[in-house]
Amino acid sequence: MVTAAEFQKSEIDGIILESAKKSLSNICHVLSERNHRYNWTGVYVVVGDHLKLVSFQGAATEHVLIPLGEGLCSLAISRNETVNEKDVKSNREYLACFLNTKAELVVPVRYGDKPIGEIDIDSDEKGAFDQDDEKFVEEIAEKISPLVKLIYDQHEKNLR
Repeated sequence: MVTAAEFQKSEIDGIILESAKKSLSNICHVLSERNHRYNWTGVYVVVGDHLKLVSFQGAATEHVLIPLGEGLCSLAISRNETVNEKDVKSNREYLACFLNTKAELVVPVRYGDKPIGEIDIDSDEKGAFDQDDEKFVEEIAEKISPLVKLIYDQHEKNLR
């Protein structure tokens, strides 16, 4: 039997989780709205052996769950480093989401040294992202790490 305190803790956990997702959604919105080259911005969280889309700004994508090992998003996680593909059409690893996408920037979000998620940005311009973009998005990834960790932990708890 679930006690009143356990039920309240569960409700509060849900509020915190929704707040984290809403904050990430707002961040995706700001990134896309303030940077004309950022045509789609999303945050994925590692869930078991997949990447799960938790927030995004732009057109809806069919890639809400990406198996680790597929695409540039997985490459960033497996290498634990930023992937800046200047011409996605020339990269066999690229997992196509949108016909207009020409460049993709994927930055791991880490907790400690462990990648637990990522920021994924698509652009309709070839070569859209430079070292300044990489550094900027890496700083944002560091800032959102606590939010991503909340979501990551919840999914880890659910997998047990």
